Amino acid sequence: MGLLGRQFGRPSGLPGRVVGGLMARGNRAFNVEVVRRLTAPAAGAGRIAEIGCGPGVGLAALLARFPDAEVFGVDLSPEMLAQSRTRNAEAVRSGRLTLRHGGVEQLENQVDLVVAVHVLYFWHQPVDVLSRVRARVANNGLVALGYRCRQDMPPPARRDFPKEGHQLYEFESQVRDLFTAAGYQPARSARIDGTRVHLGWLTAAAP
Repeated sequence: MGLLGRQFGRPSGLPGRVVGGLMARGNRAFNVEVVRRLTAPAAGAGRIAEIGCGPGVGLAALLARFPDAEVFGVDLSPEMLAQSRTRNAEAVRSGRLTLRHGGVEQLENQVDLVVAVHVLYFWHQPVDVLSRVRARVANNGLVALGYRCRQDMPPPARRDFPKEGHQLYEFESQVRDLFTAAGYQPARSARIDGTRVHLGWLTAAAP
């Protein structure tokens, strides 16, 4: 089985520490742009959760873009929670940021915005996960997924992720279909590009 697939799904130990650093550097631009694009559609969100918050780059962007919101970070990896805590120490101290070990079951009721970036691949039953998320989102809330399609993934990820049972998607329309199957309103997708490179897709829907 692929070490890469295991470590990106749930980083642990020294390899997990290294993976967290790679995530923080390699995914920073995408995380920041995902949050920037959510600022208007989720304006006024008072409670925000990031599922699979990783090393905390996305949490930092959410805290900056939504200065009046209470933010929750959830991750299955204690190593990633430790890196998130270090990266956002002041927000943790002030009580604006709460970090929790676990998955979707850790979400509070009536969250206004749920964000998950580069997490979709590790949901082996994505419709079930999205259904459980929908039950915890306010009626006027929003659920947003940031991800890459298969052809845009690095070759090692294309090779190793399926070995661990992780799901890669050929087209963004498949992700929109997941939202429909989970009972959401019609989802919308936006392509996110960096300087001379395609960073990924943002697909979002209301419950």
